[in-house]
Amino acid sequence: MIRFIALTVLALAVAVPAAPALAEDDLARQLISSCVGCRLPKDLHGRDLHGLRFVGSDLRDVDLTHANLRDAEFTGSNLDGTRFDDADLRNARFTGVRLRRTSFARANVEGVRFVGASVGQGDVDGAAGRIILRDCTGCSLKGLDMHDADLRGSRLVGASLNDAKLAGARLNDARLVGVSARDADLSRTDLRGANLIGASLRNARLSGATIGDAVLCAENHGSYYRDGAEPRTVCADLRGVDLHGLDLRAARYCTSNDRENRDDRDNASSRTCRTVTRQELVEFAHADLTGAQAPA
Repeated sequence: MIRFIALTVLALAVAVPAAPALAEDDLARQLISSCVGCRLPKDLHGRDLHGLRFVGSDLRDVDLTHANLRDAEFTGSNLDGTRFDDADLRNARFTGVRLRRTSFARANVEGVRFVGASVGQGDVDGAAGRIILRDCTGCSLKGLDMHDADLRGSRLVGASLNDAKLAGARLNDARLVGVSARDADLSRTDLRGANLIGASLRNARLSGATIGDAVLCAENHGSYYRDGAEPRTVCADLRGVDLHGLDLRAARYCTSNDRENRDDRDNASSRTCRTVTRQELVEFAHADLTGAQAPA
């Protein structure tokens, strides 16, 4: 009953044009911030909602065009058909959200991050896909068709790419740490400069791919910091991958120079890299190097 009353008041607040705009925004902010799992009014365009936390909110088909959503957090929200056109989304965070037919046309998306989002095929195509895939940690992209996509510099840490169709995609300098890309089609992809540490590529198709100087192995200091245990080597998992014809001679093994740097983003200045060895690829990446141009 309390939630129903709150939503009724909110609907009235955003619908009555006679009230001062600032008073309307203040009332809307108070009610939204105190309402978990609420179905919000469909017309919130132009509202000042910066810094708010939308927890479990039902935002299906809600109009948030021109809204100020800077530093806002959307957690477990349903964003099917939500319109963020021309909105200020700087440094907004979308965690565990559902994205279907969501529009970000002309929005300011500087610093936007998606974590654990569920993304549909229609949302990886076009402008929305370029925004979502630029920084999508732990997102579900299983089975999606992204062939020939421009994903240069994308950050897809821990994402599910199982069975995804990425043939011909440009993944230069992409951060693919810990992704699961089992049975994915990565044929003809450009992986130069990509970071594939801990990525599972089991049975993925890599025919015609350009590996270049991709980071395939690294020294992991995680347990070293906490327990005093020795650092260990972590590589991409290449079990079941046909590497015939691929040139792995420039692939890299990297170590960190800064043991206090816990940031999971790439920091080139804090790393020392060298060419990965054949032994490391066989022992730690479980690679079958038959027919591949492998390092010494």
